[in-house]
Amino acid sequence: MKKTILVVEDFTSIRNFLCDTLERSGYTTLGMSNGKEAFQLLQSGTVAVDLVLSDYNMPECSGLELLRKIKAEPQLTSIPVIFLTTESDPEKMREAQRSGLAAWIKKPYRAETFFAQLSNAIMNGR
Repeated sequence: MKKTILVVEDFTSIRNFLCDTLERSGYTTLGMSNGKEAFQLLQSGTVAVDLVLSDYNMPECSGLELLRKIKAEPQLTSIPVIFLTTESDPEKMREAQRSGLAAWIKKPYRAETFFAQLSNAIMNGR
């Protein structure tokens, strides 16, 4: 069964690129432009999501805020969250790890590392 990845990225071109790349690799994707929309979709329970791949810096609801909301909801807490971001502040990284982040992938990323981390997070949950 195909795994579903929710891609949360405020830049349309990057979001579309990620969704296309993931779909070519056998995943089903859903794209959202911010954490607020993404959390509403997750809360609705209308779709089963296996992984959330999110940018860190976004308007309305940052990746960290989205991560905390997901981990605070009993029915969502098992969904692994990975940040794919240009953000490199070590304190923000530590804060995200403490909040339950599965992995922090820095842009630009190496494809083989990227897919290995996605697969690992989906298999092991978080």
